[in-house]
Amino acid sequence: MSIIRTKDFGIHYGEKKILTHATIDIPAGRFFALLGENGAGKTSFVKALIGQNQQTDGELKLNTNRVGFVPQFRDITRDFPLNIAEFVALNYNKGWRLWLNKREKSAVESALKLMDLADMSDKRLGLASGGQKQRAFVAQALVQQPDLLILDESTASLDHEHKIQLLQTVKQLQKTQHLTILFITHELELVAQFADGYLLFENGHVTQGGVDELQSLTMKMTHIHAEDEVRHV
Repeated sequence: MSIIRTKDFGIHYGEKKILTHATIDIPAGRFFALLGENGAGKTSFVKALIGQNQQTDGELKLNTNRVGFVPQFRDITRDFPLNIAEFVALNYNKGWRLWLNKREKSAVESALKLMDLADMSDKRLGLASGGQKQRAFVAQALVQQPDLLILDESTASLDHEHKIQLLQTVKQLQKTQHLTILFITHELELVAQFADGYLLFENGHVTQGGVDELQSLTMKMTHIHAEDEVRHV
């Protein structure tokens, strides 16, 4: 079953067209990397998925209403007042209600456990390491038990070890929870290691490919990036 399907889908901002005639079909339970240069339409596509971009045309069908979104890494200062568990529970912060019911508490505990944060749930988030903070962001997204988890360059500010640890955990969740993952990234090494397929946003169009094409694609894009760096030296 497809979790995301588009037909002749487009995104525009006023007269400026960001994406045109995009036909995409992502099966449920897959790990897809969203690739392309800055401004190519990756974030605009994600915003359309989560209902934050209404300037669209064509057909976009999202076969779930349970979507978890992990934004780009935001630094948390040392004096941030919440501990990790309280931060994860913010996904249930509706209005002025300050308490959680039994089901919500269970969901928070489960998300902390899935992201290996249960033993440090009382730790002030501002005093956590970068890797722990980013796992807390993912745990916050998992609280609603999503079918689709979107990671917006969630590894960009982490060192290599923490990048691998985070994506290993997410990959395991993909398998055990049958999660569909969309991972916006420029890090081709991570794509080759973890993704099942890709969407390449380029010149207003989207190309979809599978795992068997990832190696040649990453080699091609690495070569292009290397040429760009040489031209800018």
